[in-house]
Amino acid sequence: MHFEIFERERSRVAALRGRLMGGGDWRWRLKDGGGQTIASGDNYPTRSECERAVMLLKQEIAAAPINFL
Repeated sequence: MHFEIFERERSRVAALRGRLMGGGDWRWRLKDGGGQTIASGDNYPTRSECERAVMLLKQEIAAAPINFL
């Protein structure tokens, strides 16, 4: 299992608009051993904020309870 952090690919016009309006380009995904995406997050304005979200998730996930609905 591993996390991937990446910047969303966009057209030049969309990239310029994103820079002018605050971004939201960075995303993460968690993949299992077979390469399947099992969780993801998006719309982080900077790489460091996306990385911070992944680190917080890694710290807190073990303590997360399972709720049956």
